[in-house]
Amino acid sequence: MSENKANSSFPAKVGKALVPLVLIIAGGAAWSYFKTTAPVMQRSTPQRKVAVVDVQTASLGNARAVVSAMGTVVAAREVTLKAQVSGVVQSVADAYVPGGRIAKGAELLSLDPADYQVAVKKAQSTLADAKAALAIEQGSQNIAREELRLLSELSAETVAETDLALRKPQLQQAQATVASAEADLRQAMLDLNRTVVRAPFNAMIVERDVNVGTYVGEQESLATLVGTDTFWVEAVVSLEQLALIDLNHPGGCPVTIRSQAGQGQWAGKVVQVAGKLNDSSRMATVIIAVQNPLGTMAKPAASRLMIDDYVYADITGRELNDVIELPRAALQDDDTVWINSDNTLDIRKVTLAWKSTDKVYIKSGLTAGEQVVMSNLATPVQGMALKRVDDAAESAADATAGE
Repeated sequence: MSENKANSSFPAKVGKALVPLVLIIAGGAAWSYFKTTAPVMQRSTPQRKVAVVDVQTASLGNARAVVSAMGTVVAAREVTLKAQVSGVVQSVADAYVPGGRIAKGAELLSLDPADYQVAVKKAQSTLADAKAALAIEQGSQNIAREELRLLSELSAETVAETDLALRKPQLQQAQATVASAEADLRQAMLDLNRTVVRAPFNAMIVERDVNVGTYVGEQESLATLVGTDTFWVEAVVSLEQLALIDLNHPGGCPVTIRSQAGQGQWAGKVVQVAGKLNDSSRMATVIIAVQNPLGTMAKPAASRLMIDDYVYADITGRELNDVIELPRAALQDDDTVWINSDNTLDIRKVTLAWKSTDKVYIKSGLTAGEQVVMSNLATPVQGMALKRVDDAAESAADATAGE
């Protein structure tokens, strides 16, 4: 029985020994198969990539600098009207409302004139009395002179012609009384005229302080007016920008004004530069005059320039001679430009004469006739290959024609 058990275990041992061997042989065969059938990578020479770019030919010339600034609209003339006499407001003009416009010399409001009319009558009466007294005194003086002459003829001694004997002090007193009465009448008439308040210039009302029935005293505010013939724009510029503004330009440098919030465009002139820098920004303030910003009273402007509005100001500056003008997009970081030099990229540093929001003016570093790259390059590298758009289009056309 033990002999049969030994005979049966022998094949099992042989099978267990053969399984690993079979697995090793199968693995080796699979490895050999995959190695012989694996694809072979073919090495090839990499092609040089060429960037197709749009270019602009640089040209030398003269250009006029434009200084762009922001500013605030202010009144060139502003006044607070105050009553010169006291009284009750009797009437006001239709334009006596905020935003109302009134012509120079037009009546703005009037005070009750009754008291001042009475004062004029009294002053006229006082003057008449003074003139009558002067006439009487002049007659008395003639009588005194005649009496003195007769006395001198009858007397053996010479009679002195003194001022008192000739009533000269009395005459001077009467003349002074007439002059005082005339002055009082003039003052009374002035006070009467001052009951009517008139606009000192073409104006717009920005504040009104009284209305019909209001009692006002002397030096009490009636209204605040701003002149409508001219508004000012106080524009802030850097000292570098200020150097480009020709302050001696005949009539002032032309300026184009545009509102930041609303619509409309106005023409202005630079008239002056404020005498001090802004304390916080250390920038200069340029004063720009805008004529008839609201139009005329007969024909108001469609777009009105508003006091305290924030505006853009494009100031025509000095002429730049012998510069190359390019779009602002042509200027790269660190004041460099990209040049297409024989179909290779040349990254070149340039010196600027001026740059605005949309233009740059190059003073040196670029020669007329050179091709400036206008296209955007993701990774510009000095010496990289370039091809103009026009050349690429011609090559494509030639290839199509050849087919």
